[in-house]
Amino acid sequence: MSDLEKLVRRRMQEEYAKGASAEEITKVVRDIFNSIDLSDNGSEAVAARAAADHD
Repeated sequence: MSDLEKLVRRRMQEEYAKGASAEEITKVVRDIFNSIDLSDNGSEAVAARAAADHD
């Protein structure tokens, strides 16, 4: 499993544990993907930084 997959799963589980609705979880996941620059080889590092910034 890639770092990005782990990140998304972890964030989904965290939001679910908080009692977030499906729409709220979808927004969090969408925010993660929108913050990734896929043109760079280090996209997973960018995703990790984006997730940390989102918290």
